[in-house]
Amino acid sequence: MPIRRISAADAYGTLRANPDSNWPRRDDPANRFAHFADPSFKPRFTLEPGQRIFTIGSCFARGIERTLADRGFDIPTLALKVDKTGWSGDPTTILNNYVPPAIAPQIRWAFGLEEFDIDRHAIEVAPGRYIDPQLTLGFRPVAAEALVGRRNDISAIYRNLASSHVVLITLGLIEAWFDNRSGLYINCPPPKGIVRTDPSRFELHVLDYADVTRSLADLVDLLDRVCPPGHRIILTVSPVPLQATFTSSDVAVANAYSKAVLRAAVEPFVADRAHIEYFPSYESVVLTDRSIAFVDDQVHIQTSMVRFNVDRMINRYVETGDDTIANVIARAREDGAAGRFQAGLKRLQQAWTSHPGNPDLAIALARAHLRAGNGAAAESLLLALLETHESVPGRTLLARHYNESGRHEEAALQAEKACEHGKAMLDPSLQRVEAYYHLGRFEEGFVVLDRIRWPLERKSLLLHWKARYCERLGRLEDAEAFLRECNGLVENALYMAAFAEFLAKQDRWPEAAEWVDRALLHDPNEKTGLRLRAEIRKARLPSRQAGVATADAATPLERAARWSTALIRRAVGKA
Repeated sequence: MPIRRISAADAYGTLRANPDSNWPRRDDPANRFAHFADPSFKPRFTLEPGQRIFTIGSCFARGIERTLADRGFDIPTLALKVDKTGWSGDPTTILNNYVPPAIAPQIRWAFGLEEFDIDRHAIEVAPGRYIDPQLTLGFRPVAAEALVGRRNDISAIYRNLASSHVVLITLGLIEAWFDNRSGLYINCPPPKGIVRTDPSRFELHVLDYADVTRSLADLVDLLDRVCPPGHRIILTVSPVPLQATFTSSDVAVANAYSKAVLRAAVEPFVADRAHIEYFPSYESVVLTDRSIAFVDDQVHIQTSMVRFNVDRMINRYVETGDDTIANVIARAREDGAAGRFQAGLKRLQQAWTSHPGNPDLAIALARAHLRAGNGAAAESLLLALLETHESVPGRTLLARHYNESGRHEEAALQAEKACEHGKAMLDPSLQRVEAYYHLGRFEEGFVVLDRIRWPLERKSLLLHWKARYCERLGRLEDAEAFLRECNGLVENALYMAAFAEFLAKQDRWPEAAEWVDRALLHDPNEKTGLRLRAEIRKARLPSRQAGVATADAATPLERAARWSTALIRRAVGKA
């Protein structure tokens, strides 16, 4: 039976009206899947800071609730205090619910619709010592009174549903353990010892679509009974995959089935019930490169990814009114400064869809794309801007992109055009200098350097470039003087390594080794310094001393290698 029936005319009308009905090109400046994926959605209601939001679900829900609290929402689940004498795991995970049918019983116990019975619902693992299988792994066996007390504390938290404006439910998985004694699904695998002593009590159910929709219908009806009138429900599917599967399938295959069933089961409720919406956090995570979406265990989600999804949910659900382009750009800068770079990029993309062609917004969005490694999108954006607006920042940014991509002819052209509007402007002149250097236009580049008005804080960069140009022009004494002055102004590993390379080319290895050590002490990963260190240690040069070398004589390179190693040992306190 279809969950929606749409006439042909309406279907084609929706296709035309939906700006996100097709996949964007990778080089589209507004590509909503660039870096962190941002599939669109259209909320039917709004949220207000200070509202009470009750979160139910897996560990992804725990990450969401902490971020929501930071944004000014009232999150009652954070008020639970955990007695660690009976709980060895992360205290925040004690409320985790992984399988849909295990959620409703906790609400029924909280509101007195059913009674928690320790003989039926708990597991006695030793005489007088019990565990609660409705909790996740991390429990310690406790006395009956302690277990009932903890269950009462959890029920008190669930009773906050009676005053919650919004219920956010994150569905986790469908490999569900069923307790034949209680007739309920539980939230964790039964202990192996209990399985051996009572093998008929528990069994694993791999749920299907009908199982999940039936449990969701029960849950939604229950929430309609206990929540206040006018409450809203936001459903989402946890992107956190199965850590392991109890079936014979590859965990990736089992997880794909699990998430597909959960995602499909949600859609009829969104289609049929006006107070229920789906938030696509699952799609956002799984459509993002796994190397930036997941931590190293390939299971849990990066904090930045969770924060990004909460930010985009709040940005859609919370009314902010019309905003100026300047404010959007300023907030995107604030996002970047606070480590929420992806949120800033998406903020700019959303503004761009409403204000395409705005020059300031184009520049800000191009910068964000370049930072994200989306050079093609930034180039497309800047070229389109320059067709209609003359922009020195736009040409300078494009020249920088071309220089970084090795396209120095194009970089020189853009930098020259930018400099026509201010011959001594720092940034476009710098891109021009870099392009000319790689193109071998050394005389022209040095003239540009002499004409630039450099601020004092950038003088070291000026000296560095002058040294590079003088070296290529054969003015070695001038080059050395500029390098020494540059390194006397600032302590920068790049400049130190450049001086070391210059000295090595003059076969002045002991001096070069000293500057290699200085560079690597400041930055152990400096590439030029590491390359020169390898040459010092591995190369074998003949002695430059006259006559035949004695047994104790060493080549300059060997002396430099010994001296370099001794310097490092002294620096780290090993000598």
